Amino acid sequence: MQRILVFGDAHIPTRRDSIPPSFYQHIQATNYDCAFITGDLVRESDMRKAMPPLPKSYIVRGNMDLEGRYNIHEEIQMEDVRILLIHGTQVKPRGDLAQLWEIANHVNAEITVHGHTHVEAMDLYKGCLFLNPGTISGSTGGWEGRTDASFIELEISHSRIEVTLHHTDWVSMRTSRMAFVKLGQAISQA
Repeated sequence: MQRILVFGDAHIPTRRDSIPPSFYQHIQATNYDCAFITGDLVRESDMRKAMPPLPKSYIVRGNMDLEGRYNIHEEIQMEDVRILLIHGTQVKPRGDLAQLWEIANHVNAEITVHGHTHVEAMDLYKGCLFLNPGTISGSTGGWEGRTDASFIELEISHSRIEVTLHHTDWVSMRTSRMAFVKLGQAISQA
């Protein structure tokens, strides 16, 4: 089994300088095998200072990242599942599942992890699972303010996939869980 921390759109230090304390404590107390980061870190060194120590991380470049050293996408084989990690800048309107599906289908990905919208989502579309962790820091689309914050924990055991979404309004934290299974080349809800 692989336990994966999934987050993105931190926008540190330009729009936010920290993550919610409840997230920090939860992430620090959890043993992850790796992290998938959907980009828009802005400055990686500042983002890492705002986070607990991270495990091995797969990171893609977002449209606001100051350092251009990451690829625009990563293809990752995890257990029995092929995953596409992408920020989503190429998709207009943001988060459009039909366009994301075309990109995922091109690389034979069964799960696509994407960001850019700052809104968390778990969607099944044409046999593919699309996960958007939202914004871990609660950064807004503009230069000021704060919105709800979220991240995802992904557990993959062979062809079984469990997704836990953590969400906070800065007062209370809530979680939502869904289970999926890969059957042949398609993902369906368990």
